[in-house]
Amino acid sequence: MILRLIAIVLVLSAASVSAQQFYNPLAVDVTRGLVKDLFSTNAVDYVQPMVTSVNATSNARFFTQAYVPRSVDRPYFRFGIHGMMGVIPEADKTFKPSFNLGEPSQNLLTDVSRYGTFDIVNRRFAINPRYQDTLGLTQLLLREMLLEAQKQGRFPLPDEAATLFGNRPNVRVNLPTTATLLEVIRNRDDYRALVALGGSSIDSSLASLVDSLSLPGSLTMPPGANMSTLVAAVPQLEIGSLFGTEMLIRFVPPVEFDPNVGEFSFYGIGLKHSLSQYLADTVVHLAVQGVYQHTSLTNTVGVTNSNLSAVADIWNANLHASKKLFGFLDVFVGVGYQQIDVVSTYTYVLPQEVQLSLGLLPEPPGPGLPSVPTPEQPGDTSPQQSVVNVSNTNINAVFGACAQIGPLRVFADYNVSQFSIFSGGLEVCF
Repeated sequence: MILRLIAIVLVLSAASVSAQQFYNPLAVDVTRGLVKDLFSTNAVDYVQPMVTSVNATSNARFFTQAYVPRSVDRPYFRFGIHGMMGVIPEADKTFKPSFNLGEPSQNLLTDVSRYGTFDIVNRRFAINPRYQDTLGLTQLLLREMLLEAQKQGRFPLPDEAATLFGNRPNVRVNLPTTATLLEVIRNRDDYRALVALGGSSIDSSLASLVDSLSLPGSLTMPPGANMSTLVAAVPQLEIGSLFGTEMLIRFVPPVEFDPNVGEFSFYGIGLKHSLSQYLADTVVHLAVQGVYQHTSLTNTVGVTNSNLSAVADIWNANLHASKKLFGFLDVFVGVGYQQIDVVSTYTYVLPQEVQLSLGLLPEPPGPGLPSVPTPEQPGDTSPQQSVVNVSNTNINAVFGACAQIGPLRVFADYNVSQFSIFSGGLEVCF
């Protein structure tokens, strides 16, 4: 069975000795599959704190007062810069990683047969000649060994890893040793049946195969961006009033606020409607507001220049009230419901440490520096892509005050929610 598989591996390596003599193509492809499984399993936990914080931050600074005149002779405008700052909780910087390798084979004989043919009379197995069959069979057997190691508690994972906000640069998932992998698979009844049907040479061939792959000893988890605060600034225009309704417009062209966050663009539009106009002799002004926002984010991270592209649709509905004091000071409170839906597309290659272990890259020129590819060690030239869909809902409460001096308004508030933030700013009325 796997004698031929090993022969194919050696032929692949020998045929490319001039340009690929430092690495095993089959080992690279198998490792790519493992890295993608590891990434996909942990992607939601990795980005969820960012989604929660962006939801809360983007839905701040929508109002400074609930009063909206029913009608005006000519429109009024308020233009300001609204800033938001949130402190990232320590609990949002780490998570407990997992590794979902899928379901184990229900019938190992049937699954192996997809990649070749059993000769029951002579107790042999002939693998199909295509490289994809070699790769598929190798991935199947390795996955079964890893699943069995997980089941027996012999494939432990780190206690914690960094979220996008965290800072854990050296967290690794250590793969079981060759001896462990072989031991756990040999204890399975369906593997014993496979050996009985295909011949005893299968077992020795499998051991040679695992050794010949020379897989990396560990897979690297993302280190995080090491952020303690999230800061944003948004230009905002409010226009009123028609039938007690005011329009809000926000817009940010593509700009890089923080190299850890990347290039960010943003727009939003909302309507606020006065409820006080329908009530007689109200002590406070009341208004209801709905806002839609859209964001786009692109970023390049790490020494391997992995790319992130994310788009988000954000909705907010809120009810707020305000009271004017001393003729110039508005105090306001509000409660809102927020929802964000994010589609993130990650395009990435193997981590540099893994590429070095596989022989895909030469040693870097110095600690912390990127390795320089060569014709013999070109690096990972086949980027993988993973799409991650993450959503978050949130209910927040807002408490704040706004002082008006002539055409200038100065305001500050505090948003209490899953991710609490301070916000404030300055605007001019005309």
